[in-house]
Amino acid sequence: MPTQNTVRKAVIPAAGFGTRQQPFTNYIPKELLPVGRKPVLGYVLDELQCAGIQDVLFIVSEKTKQSGSGDAILYAEEWVAGESFVVAFGDSIIEAPEQGSAPLHRLLHTFEQQSAGAAILVEQIAREKVFRYGVVDPLEPKREYTKPFALRTIVEKPKVEEAPSNLVIAARFALNPVIFDTLRETPKDVRGELNLPDAICRLGEAGMPLWAVPIMQNEARRDIGNFETYFANFVRYALRDPEYGASIQKIVDLEAHK
Repeated sequence: MPTQNTVRKAVIPAAGFGTRQQPFTNYIPKELLPVGRKPVLGYVLDELQCAGIQDVLFIVSEKTKQSGSGDAILYAEEWVAGESFVVAFGDSIIEAPEQGSAPLHRLLHTFEQQSAGAAILVEQIAREKVFRYGVVDPLEPKREYTKPFALRTIVEKPKVEEAPSNLVIAARFALNPVIFDTLRETPKDVRGELNLPDAICRLGEAGMPLWAVPIMQNEARRDIGNFETYFANFVRYALRDPEYGASIQKIVDLEAHK
């Protein structure tokens, strides 16, 4: 896998309300919540830097209304300046055994190799949970997804029985700058929000290739977007701490046997 790519910019939307973690997020953005010894954003920035990203733009907002991921990304248009770019949502940590940026490297390599309008990192989850996520529809369905594959479209939060797969969006995108024009042409949803996946679907409808890159079995997406996943991942990283991990393990064991 080449270690170099031509994409050098990344946008991190961080203007959401974090409603699922209030009152925490009334005082601190969820992207700055600590996981082990670093905030979530620290892991995301490390991942981007290791993948060759040189410039990062944060989209933040103190008091504006919730307008959707697509609306946030539109604010990056002038800064992107006609270049392809990465979107990395700051509520997820991507793990890989040797190099945390390996999935993003594969994403960028596929994006460039396939001259894609968009490439999306995806993960396989239990089918009964797909109703919570954006689910991708592979152009050629397979039993196993271990290599990048072409997409037909994205289905947002489908019914379990209607989901085209159990592969869901995993918080990382590589995008052609034509996405900005497409976002302006994309209708808002019933909540009045402009969503990035909807605009990506329109890219595909316009004939631009869409690709997905799966997270491998020895890799993981660590979501911190709700209290359950945040608590679980804080404990996971605390147990890995070289100085305090062993003592934390003792506490966990004691609590488990009460």
